[in-house]
Amino acid sequence: MIEHNTFATSDAATSRHKRRARGYAVAAAFLLAVAGISACQMGLPGSSSSPTELAEALNEYRIVPASRAYINVPTAMLVMERDLGTAIEQRVTLPNATSLRGENTIMLRAQTTRSASSTRLVLNDVLAQFGGAPSPFSNISDDALTAQSDQYGDITYTVARPGGDVTCVLAFRRAQTGGRALPRGASALDIMMRNCISGSVDQALAPLGPTAFGLGLPRAGG
Repeated sequence: MIEHNTFATSDAATSRHKRRARGYAVAAAFLLAVAGISACQMGLPGSSSSPTELAEALNEYRIVPASRAYINVPTAMLVMERDLGTAIEQRVTLPNATSLRGENTIMLRAQTTRSASSTRLVLNDVLAQFGGAPSPFSNISDDALTAQSDQYGDITYTVARPGGDVTCVLAFRRAQTGGRALPRGASALDIMMRNCISGSVDQALAPLGPTAFGLGLPRAGG
């Protein structure tokens, strides 16, 4: 009788373990399904999230010598860099002699075919990859953009005049070269610059002009 009770108790415990295991399996399957749906939603066309969003959250900038900047910036106060796996990003701090809030910066990303979204710059995409539009350009739209060209391609930009003789530009360009060699595997250099100065639009755009690419090769036909 004792042996029968022992086996009965063992069978009951085994049954409970099986039910519990089935419960864990169902819960795990549910969580995987939810994760899969979330991943699909993050990749929907038209999403404003950056393809390197996770890497951006996990990788911090580190200070590097100014000579490592992908373009020539003689006035650079600080150059920082981070490796996002499929792209290398740099942040160049420019002087700001105005009283406006925020830093003057040049953001650069050496894109690979895995990180670049298209063959041309798309405003929403480039703003997403560089963390959004800086002040005073929070309400920027495609309609506000204009462009000018040089031998290295187009500069697309918008202008804000907050008062006095202060001129602010938010400028973008995609180049096939830099002031020095790009990392192995890089196919393009995406650039965004916020520059507020006491001066003209041309002076504000100057850091992204031809001298920025002086050691590189201009595009064919330039």
